[in-house]
Amino acid sequence: MAGWISLHRKLMDNPIYSNAHMLKLWIHCLMKASHKEHDHLVGNQMVKLEVGQFVTGRNALADEFNKGAKKDDVVSAITLWRWLKNFEEWQMLNIKTTTKYSVVTVSNWSEHQQHEQQVNNKRTTDEQQVNTNNNVNKGNKENKREDDKPAPMNPFIFFEQEGFGTISSFTGDILNDLIDDFGEAKVMEAMKETRMNGSNSLNYTKKILTNPKPKRDGGASNVGTYKQSDPRHDERQSRISEANERRKRIAGI
Repeated sequence: MAGWISLHRKLMDNPIYSNAHMLKLWIHCLMKASHKEHDHLVGNQMVKLEVGQFVTGRNALADEFNKGAKKDDVVSAITLWRWLKNFEEWQMLNIKTTTKYSVVTVSNWSEHQQHEQQVNNKRTTDEQQVNTNNNVNKGNKENKREDDKPAPMNPFIFFEQEGFGTISSFTGDILNDLIDDFGEAKVMEAMKETRMNGSNSLNYTKKILTNPKPKRDGGASNVGTYKQSDPRHDERQSRISEANERRKRIAGI
């Protein structure tokens, strides 16, 4: 059993205050009393307890009261039950007895423990507020971490951030078609290569994607490429021509 109870100073004016054992029994009743409604199982029977009530019996009360007590401080079950009946006569509590158990109701429980209930309610409210504040702060930190993360790059963001221009409905359609055909990753690589080669044309990007080896000249067309001559090849062709001419002269042609 967890929690705590309140003891009012007016208890010092009660006659039981001068009897240590009776005072202990009264405090025991206060500590056993339930602070909220709940069901209590007694044998095979479920007993519904209200606030300020607890279930006990003559032997059970004696066992709990004398637990850990020295031999000289042990109080018999008969004496304890007689004191409990005295408390009832003094209107400190009420006892409802059955053949198997007794339900003890502390009189004016809410008056005795009003301060405890107020403190518990305030503590619960404060704990809820602290939990709420912690959750909000945690959420704000997580949101801040999310906000600090750079937005994931994609062809549309890359288009506007890397100097291709502003996306219109036309360029948006072109990008979507390229992504559908080649995938976002390849389109991104081709766009990066386009900018590295000094171009900002999507047509150039498309040529990179469709032609494994386009002419990388800043956007110029790769149609009609010029093959540079090889000097060694030209020299061999010249020698072959001279040899053919000599054969023709010898043959009288």
